[in-house]
Amino acid sequence: MRCKIIFVKRIDFESLWDQLLAEGRGSITSSEIRDDTGGSAEAIRAATSNAIAKGLLFSPTKGLYVPVPPHYRSWRVVPADHFIDAMMAHLDCGYYVGFLSAAAHWGAAHQAVQEYQVVVDRHVLDRDIERVRLRFHQTRHLRGRDSVRVSGPEAMLVVATPNQCAVDLVASPRWGGGFSNVATVLAELPDLDGERLAQLADLRARPIAQRLGWLLEQAGAEVDLGPLELLARSRTRTALLDARQTRGGDRDTRWKVLVNAHVEADS
Repeated sequence: MRCKIIFVKRIDFESLWDQLLAEGRGSITSSEIRDDTGGSAEAIRAATSNAIAKGLLFSPTKGLYVPVPPHYRSWRVVPADHFIDAMMAHLDCGYYVGFLSAAAHWGAAHQAVQEYQVVVDRHVLDRDIERVRLRFHQTRHLRGRDSVRVSGPEAMLVVATPNQCAVDLVASPRWGGGFSNVATVLAELPDLDGERLAQLADLRARPIAQRLGWLLEQAGAEVDLGPLELLARSRTRTALLDARQTRGGDRDTRWKVLVNAHVEADS
């Protein structure tokens, strides 16, 4: 009776992580690991857990793994702009990098951004991965926003245009560190276009155009404010600069804004 000898190939998972880095692949899914190695679900779970413990991999969301190159091993993670596009694709979620993170991309971050801010079209939980802090802002109107696909440090990503970034920061100043910091960023954002700013502001709540025009003027931004001023004149009601404050202030007649908050842009 003949005995059939079956040779079982030993799966070297650690060489797979090195291979990903050598090929410039910024991420891999559980199913791709299975296809590349032929490993069982149990073997893959054990291998990825071991690699994460060693700082060779991290997982930003279930079923997705990101290899960590040697120069980031002390972090045990890579910067968010290295993997955010892959993460959003894995979650099948529309997105753009927004607020202060977008401003930083355009060279307008006056201070180091402490969290990575992403606008998404459905609910995504905030998460902290070692030193990377991901914060997600949900909107139902993502398709009406201006964004552009650009080359990041290691991967492509979708970023709000400077015009969209300006409108978003004024609409949600808390995400920009308050009105004074927003004014500082507005002064530094490049390539702002007055006509497009007015068009984008007109898609939002009515006071946004008034607040945006006032803040751009205070910041001394180099942009034609005429289109925003026309939009502000069409508003029948005076807008509070800070909607959270009910106390009044001086009324700016050009922008129909009640200045009920102190704003001082950094020079």
